[in-house]
Amino acid sequence: MPVRPYTFTAAVDSWTFNPAITIALAVIAAVYLLGVHRARRRGGWPWWQVACFMILGLGGVVVCTMSSLAVYNHTHLWALATQLTLLLALVPVALALGDPVRLARTALGDRGRTRLDRILAGPVVRVLTFPVVAAAIATTFMVVVFFTGILRDGLTHAAAMDGLYLAALLVGCLAALPMLGAELLPDWCTAPFRLLFAFGDGLFDAIPGVLVMTTGHRLAGGWFAGRADDANWDVHTAGALMLALSELVALPLFFIVFFRWAASEGAFDRRAAAQPAVRVAAGEPSVTEHRAASSAEPELMRPWWETEGYGPRNRPFRDQSREGQRD
Repeated sequence: MPVRPYTFTAAVDSWTFNPAITIALAVIAAVYLLGVHRARRRGGWPWWQVACFMILGLGGVVVCTMSSLAVYNHTHLWALATQLTLLLALVPVALALGDPVRLARTALGDRGRTRLDRILAGPVVRVLTFPVVAAAIATTFMVVVFFTGILRDGLTHAAAMDGLYLAALLVGCLAALPMLGAELLPDWCTAPFRLLFAFGDGLFDAIPGVLVMTTGHRLAGGWFAGRADDANWDVHTAGALMLALSELVALPLFFIVFFRWAASEGAFDRRAAAQPAVRVAAGEPSVTEHRAASSAEPELMRPWWETEGYGPRNRPFRDQSREGQRD
């Protein structure tokens, strides 16, 4: 247990070593780099995605679990709250920018890709990765952890704390991967709906921080009451940091979705403007004529729940992580 106050010097030079997390990160990094090697042999893989996954993603896990936050999380609730919030909200965004699901589909053979597509197209994955469900799971997870005995168990047993780290990261990936990575959402979840879901996710993420900041109860079974200099200040600071960090992290997700939408629309208009003769020769209406016809006479369509299936036979997995490349 640290005895010196948490100063700037302590924040910089206080580190701990977690062998279980180190081994897990080494295995994940090796598997990802192997997938990058195979993907580059089959057509290439952007290095900026490798940097996002390895440096920002896995490096963020190291900072959250082995830096001064991990050294002081047994004496300061705000340090533990910062760890779990970053693992839930920020690190999954960096991992999703590395697009591990699309990398797996690119690196695997035909049989492996078929098995993966079958899993991704299953109803369990579809439900868990739906933005509203994923946001509700993340909010429930944080509330349950901070307002039950789970937090004290994590502070008492190192293995339980590692389990909390892993659970927070997995819950965060349920929301980040569909929004930024592989296409795991229904067909009707186009870019405007994703933007709306990203905005709603930021609202959901604020709930745990507000509850912790305004609570009048001792959290973690009173664990921090005799350890922090001011227990009330510690609890209020923890809630404020949870609120601020969750909202601050929600902004990059919102703007990434927005700029991807703008880029996809711009790419479509440029392709349409560059090939007017081809469209006319093929008997297709121009973009202007298509939009005019659509606004003047809207087409009647069946509801999505009648046209979409969720099994691999009804709706095969579609790899559209970059919507700007779609015609």
